[in-house]
Amino acid sequence: MGKKMKFTVTIEDENGGTIVRSESERTVPYISDIEEQGFRAAFHDLETAVLESRKEASDVVVSEYLEHMSKKKQQQNQSKEMCSQ
Repeated sequence: MGKKMKFTVTIEDENGGTIVRSESERTVPYISDIEEQGFRAAFHDLETAVLESRKEASDVVVSEYLEHMSKKKQQQNQSKEMCSQ
């Protein structure tokens, strides 16, 4: 039976507060799986899980971060417009 691997990506501000966070979870081979499947097959499953999980979590964080930054920029522009009126 495999074990769970969690891959977490967090972007924090200068004070350590979380701006965006994403977590991806996959099942990875355990000792019994390595004995059953053989080392190469189990390693392939492990490597695939790591790469897929990393990509999923990274893609979500980048997308959410860009969205967050876009909203911040809109708010700054609105504040500038209000101050100049």
